[in-house]
Amino acid sequence: MIRSMTGYGKAERTISGVPTTFEVRCVNGRYLELSTRIPKDWSDKEGAIRETIRENVSRGSLSLYVRQEDVTTATSVAVDVDVARAYADALRGLQRELGLAGELTIDHLLPFNAIFQGGKAQDGAPDVWPEIKLALVECLTNLNTMRAAEGAELERDFEARLKTMEASLVIIEQRSAERVPLERERLFERVRTLMGEETFDEQRLMLEIVILSEKLDVTEESVRLRSHFKFFRENLAEGQAVGRKLNFLLQEMNREVNTIGSKTNDAEIAKLVVGMKEELERIREQIQNVE
Repeated sequence: MIRSMTGYGKAERTISGVPTTFEVRCVNGRYLELSTRIPKDWSDKEGAIRETIRENVSRGSLSLYVRQEDVTTATSVAVDVDVARAYADALRGLQRELGLAGELTIDHLLPFNAIFQGGKAQDGAPDVWPEIKLALVECLTNLNTMRAAEGAELERDFEARLKTMEASLVIIEQRSAERVPLERERLFERVRTLMGEETFDEQRLMLEIVILSEKLDVTEESVRLRSHFKFFRENLAEGQAVGRKLNFLLQEMNREVNTIGSKTNDAEIAKLVVGMKEELERIREQIQNVE
């Protein structure tokens, strides 16, 4: 079953005692484009997070947002006195260098996060990646469930339009076959009218009729078009990342339909060809959303 590129997924878990919410949103994209907003202390996990996303999603413009609740914990906060002293000395040196008045206070040191050491940064803390991955995979699974449901709707729409085009193709083939004897008779009548009582080369006329019949024949185009319909359905059944294949087959279908239209000056066939091109255009619009 095919999947849409559009979808939303969410997962909520408690990671290291902190309630955490994962949200992913995905829209159309030619390739896989990732945007992540994760907690600062997970920065070393970003590569693994992106790799996990690639394992579950192949196309689309995807945004991941991770939100953690602020909770009060019993974790102690230590102050690195040596680092604080280094900052203070640097600030005093800058003050002397620039000739700045005033007294250095604790407020001037508070913006420097390196002075403080929280429990999360301590050595020997457990690795949170397994918990992160479980939540992320759950979120991506929910995303793909939604994308698969939308993909099923697209597949039903594609199948209905393929059947409409197949029905039109049957009528076109019948009309095309019926037109050959009609065109032959029309050509004979025009020659007789032009030549009157004069004789004309009937063998040459028959040759022209054969050439005309070949020009009117749409058998080759019909065979190729049905083959494209078949491969289109096979790729729909294959599912997963087939959007590019379907788009290529759609271009080939459009080529055959245009050729059929160029071979006829019959109003009924022309009307059917226009209808088929409209169906192809509607499929083309929808295929842009297939993964």
